[in-house]
Formats: sequence, structure tokens, C-alpha cells
Amino acid sequence: MPATRNLFFAIAPPPPVRAGLAREVERLHAAWGGRPTATAKLHMTLVFLDALPAPLEAAVVTGARTAADDVRAAAFDLVVDRADRFGRRIGWLGCSQMPDALQRLHDTLAAALVQRGVPMRQEPRYVPHVTALRDPKRPEPQAIAPLAWHVDGFTLMASAEGAYEVLGRWPLESDG
Repeated sequence: MPATRNLFFAIAPPPPVRAGLAREVERLHAAWGGRPTATAKLHMTLVFLDALPAPLEAAVVTGARTAADDVRAAAFDLVVDRADRFGRRIGWLGCSQMPDALQRLHDTLAAALVQRGVPMRQEPRYVPHVTALRDPKRPEPQAIAPLAWHVDGFTLMASAEGAYEVLGRWPLESDG
């Protein structure tokens, strides 16, 4: 089977948020079982492009970067306050109330990618999430202690041998 790399845009948590997410992953792992996501890999998916053949085509990466260059959006705050699941395979952390600014950022970036002809997995709706566990045994959706997160940028990332390679970073406009 040919090697692939996941290519995606993400919001990377600053260190204090990453530490808070890691504590929740640890707590959920104790309650739900499964395989926890490594702390270094915790991120909120913004747009998942696809699992693409390795090595990544330069034209795809360039198209994704160019699309991101076109995005203009303001920094915003979100609150991670929910643990949930996608079926029985993925346990995740997310927002009970998605900020409008997050939805706009996702939509603007997705539209720029489509305009540039960048391959992108089409999802029925955007569900912002941080993958916490794979194959949880007893996933039980629940509220968690709120974790405030100031989002001031986004990144283009690719999976690379159990880690993530950052292929680009874009700041969001500060409000002050």
C-alpha cells in the first residue's frame, strides 16, 4: 500500500491551552479507554484536505498556501467545554457554542481552497474538534470544565512519521 500523508489546516493551541487539553485527554482516557492523542499532536482541525500520496505534490502544498494567503479574518476567542464522539472510533473535545468567527474562518478558507482547485474532503458540516482518543471503549458525551482559547492564527500541517510537520503559519488580525 502506498504511503500517504494527511494534509490539513489547524488551529494550534498555545502552551497553557495545550496543557489543559492534555489534562482532559488524560481524564477521558481513564474514563473512556482507547488510545490517547499525544500532547504534541493536539490541535483543532480547521479544514481537512485529505490523505494524499507521499511525498506531497508541490502544487497541492503551494495551492493550499496561496489560498491561506488570501484569507483575512480577525482573531477570536473560543471555549472548549464539551467531550463527545464521532461514532465509536473518535473521542473529541470541542465547543458547545461555536463562535461565529470560527465558522467564518472555516468557510472563508474552504472557499479559497475551492477557488484554487486544492483537493479537499467535503464534510456535511464543520464540527470543530480536538481529537482526544481513538477507539474509546466507553465514550459518554459530557460537559467539561471550560477551557478558554484565544485564536490568533492558523497553520497548514502534514502528518509525518507519528508527528506533524508545519508547512505554513498565518496570523489573524488583532483587534487592538
